[in-house]
Order: sequence, then C-alpha cells, then structure tokens
Amino acid sequence: MGRYLKLCSGLALVALLVVGAGFVHPVKGGQPEIIRAGEHEGHAVAITFDDGPSPSYTPKILALLNHYQAHATFFVLGRKVEEYPGLIKAMLRDGHEVGNHTFDHPRLPKTDQLTREQEIEKTGLDLDLVGCPQKPRLLRPPYSAYDNRLVSYLEHTHRQLVLWSIDSGDWRGLDAAAIVNNVLGRVGNGAIIIFHDSDEKDQADRSPTVEALRVILPALRASGYRLVTVSELVNRGNP
Repeated sequence: MGRYLKLCSGLALVALLVVGAGFVHPVKGGQPEIIRAGEHEGHAVAITFDDGPSPSYTPKILALLNHYQAHATFFVLGRKVEEYPGLIKAMLRDGHEVGNHTFDHPRLPKTDQLTREQEIEKTGLDLDLVGCPQKPRLLRPPYSAYDNRLVSYLEHTHRQLVLWSIDSGDWRGLDAAAIVNNVLGRVGNGAIIIFHDSDEKDQADRSPTVEALRVILPALRASGYRLVTVSELVNRGNP
C-alpha cells in the first residue's frame, strides 16, 4: 500500500506532463495493412495487452479498466483461450476487443508457411467458438516480428496487423514506477500502448503492470484522454 501511495502522490504532476507530451506517428504514411497508431486528431489512446489471458492478472486488469471506464484490446494466445474461455467472454462482455496473438507464441518469420497458418487459424477458430466478433480481425505477431509473407497472408485472409507506438517495457521485468514513466512520459494523441497480462510460459510476475495501471489509467483520464480499443482508435467515426 505504501508503494502504491508513493506512486499516486505524483499523479497530479504526471497528468499535467501528459497533456504536453509529444505526438506519435499515425497509421497513414506506412503500409496500409499495418496499424502502428491512430490519427493525431481526437484526444484518445488505445491500451493493449499481449500473451494472456491469465487467471492471476487479467481479472485485476479488467476490474481496473471497468473502474476507469476504459476499453482495451487484448491479443490472446489460442492455447490460453482454450484453457480460460471464461476470461475471453468476460473481456467481450465488458466491451473490450480481442485479437489474435497466435496459438503458441512462435517467432513467425522463423516458421514455415504451414506452421504460421496453423498458429493463426487455430487461434481464430478458438476465438470464434467463444463468440468473438468476426470483424475486425486483428493480429499482433509475437515479439512484434513479421515479414512480407505474413503481411500478404493477413491481407489475403482479411486481417490487419497491429503493432504499437509506445512500449510500456513491462516485459523486461521493470518495476511499476518505471512502467509509469515509460508510458506517461511519451503518450500523445493516437498512441497505441503495449502491456502484457501474462507471458508465453505463464511464469512472469505481472504485479508491476497491475500496480502501474492504478496510476496510468487515472492519469490519462485526468488529462482528458478517451481510452478506446484499437478499432475505435483507427476507425474514428467509421465503426
């Protein structure tokens, strides 16, 4: 509790800094199949989570998002969808977006075409079976690693590849204060922020991520940002 209060003590100052933070690069100007950020116009950011769901951390994150009236996009692993379908249904019930993060988290450019298609399509089927909407169909590749073959395949199967513009750094085992600084020190209109609610081996401690979100979410709200899904961010006004 003492650590949490220490983090929160700087919340008002951080909120002021957030307002003046720099912009991120929007999606246009790059490959149209790849989403890296939204437009500068509109005071909104998208919060995303990779590698889940986790029975230990995802429910805590969902509770925080609900408390601060925030929507997020979760890029989930197919094997965890099969193991924890109730968590996927909870995400959808709360208005969040669920995307594909492959089945077993391989580095896709190093896999053969059949393997990568199986990784993507098996997870797609698992999401279909728990009632995940067919559109939009978003994929974030593990390690954010992709090649032209993957981009072509996603285009052929009517999917979009989603990257990010701000890395929280939580995957590196940073403490909550460092995660807060990474995000609030760089956030701007149209940002897509990447967090993790688990890891591919179900071994990571994501308590610092949860603790950091207790500061980041109210700071963004206090600065006037709308916290939306990736699809809402990049299709503003065109649902």
